[in-house]
Amino acid sequence: MLDERLIGTVFTLPPTGDEVVLYGIHYHFSVLDTAQPGDAVVIVGASALGLRVRRLDRELQY
Repeated sequence: MLDERLIGTVFTLPPTGDEVVLYGIHYHFSVLDTAQPGDAVVIVGASALGLRVRRLDRELQY
């Protein structure tokens, strides 16, 4: 099970692939919108299949 404390973490999309290293651990991710490599993204969900990320400027702040 992935650690849900990662939700809200921001990182930059890598130029290739669907894997990112956070805190020394390799995670697979899927992009929920039209983010491109180099965009800042925020983790909005975590499941056994990987992280779900959305472009940072599209994430609403309450």
